[in-house]
Amino acid sequence: MKLKRILSLALSGVLAISMLTACGGGSSISNLLSNRTATVRGALNSAQTMLSYKSNDSKLADAVSKVAETITPVQIANGAVDGSVATTVQQLTGYGDLYLKDGDPWKAATEVGSKTYVKVFIYNVDDKAYDSTAEVASDLAKKLEVMGLDKETATKGDKVTNSYAGSVAAYEKTIGKDDNAVTVWVIGVAVTQTVTKA
Repeated sequence: MKLKRILSLALSGVLAISMLTACGGGSSISNLLSNRTATVRGALNSAQTMLSYKSNDSKLADAVSKVAETITPVQIANGAVDGSVATTVQQLTGYGDLYLKDGDPWKAATEVGSKTYVKVFIYNVDDKAYDSTAEVASDLAKKLEVMGLDKETATKGDKVTNSYAGSVAAYEKTIGKDDNAVTVWVIGVAVTQTVTKA
């Protein structure tokens, strides 16, 4: 009888800790998520040479994990997403929208200082077109390539120089159950533009 009581108390303690963690008393990353940051960062850096991405932005990681926890099937885009997901990540990080428009290259800033921009991508990794890390990274690289940071030249007379730093965070979540289950990767990419006097 005493053993049952001890087991009951132990299980209650585990449940209480789990609930505290879910409510913000511990790690903000749910046990339902798998961290895929290192995998995606390595593959993205191999897929392009424009910018070397790191994984040391804790604000980005926290924001991406939070939106990943609430992703729904209708938000799977197999690419960049806008709407509430993008807005939430921008609000949680304080970053601006990373402007990615084909045929309209990134504009070099001329005001001295730093600003960070973010974009969120969601991939269905059960989809045949994106079921490998290399395929996801290749698509990410193509979408980020439109910034043309490696081709950017300073405007004559600006008397400033631009430098860039990139960061990535990625989490995997399974949405739905049984035959309706879908595995998605939620990926946040942040680019910091720093303008200094030439």
